[in-house]
Amino acid sequence: MERPALQELLTDIEIGKIDLVVVYKMDRLTRSLMDFSKIIETFDTRDVSFVSVTQQFNTANSMGRLTLNVLLSFAQFEREVTAERIRDKIAASKKKGMWMGGLPPLGYDAVDKKLVINEAEAETVRFLFDNYVDLGSIRKLKKVADRAGIVTKRRQYGIRSSVRKIRIIN
Repeated sequence: MERPALQELLTDIEIGKIDLVVVYKMDRLTRSLMDFSKIIETFDTRDVSFVSVTQQFNTANSMGRLTLNVLLSFAQFEREVTAERIRDKIAASKKKGMWMGGLPPLGYDAVDKKLVINEAEAETVRFLFDNYVDLGSIRKLKKVADRAGIVTKRRQYGIRSSVRKIRIIN
């Protein structure tokens, strides 16, 4: 329900700009039975018809609504099963010790989905830990690190040299 385009559609329906909503497939509107119920209620209060190009049903009668709810229940089930599989896959990969992405912590490099000790950075980490134990203060440690020229790890991006300007359009 929080998608900007959906909110814009519902606003346009509320102010009477739309009397028919056409989607390719019903689950492109939503995969949540509860959200779909709210959307259909909005459609009903504003006399907005709903059509799915690839699925035949009519929301004007009880049989059509039942068919729609069954289809939507399967769409929601599919979304939840997919999310469970992804979570399970990530958990299994982590159990195998695979690095699941992101910037590797200082002292490590990601090589073939595994964290490998980067000896030069590991020396820096040891230096920082030893100094923290001696100083007992993050603020004091920051001053020591600044004097030593220690900075955070930088992410390397593989940007082609021919790219001169990037424009982001929202």
